[in-house]
Amino acid sequence: MIKRIERTKRKHVTSIQGLEAFGIDLKKAAKQLASKFATGASVTKTPTGAEEIVVQGDVAEDVRELLEEGVGVLKGVPPDNIEITEEKKKKGGD
Repeated sequence: MIKRIERTKRKHVTSIQGLEAFGIDLKKAAKQLASKFATGASVTKTPTGAEEIVVQGDVAEDVRELLEEGVGVLKGVPPDNIEITEEKKKKGGD
């Protein structure tokens, strides 16, 4: 699942979840995405305890293309299993 999250009006981050189910090393995948898009990318824990890759910037469509083509570390994800969603960040304190 690829999630495009709006941080402020013009800034976005892209979250990629579920890659470990296809045997993909998340740290290597994050490094590949960071160098491909020339942005920051890291592996973080979600509130549910799963791990996700967070890439700075709106790169959801580009990530989908990379997954479909199976470039580098990102091999083995069937195109039917790729889903893009959009989420708006809520304003306010914690």
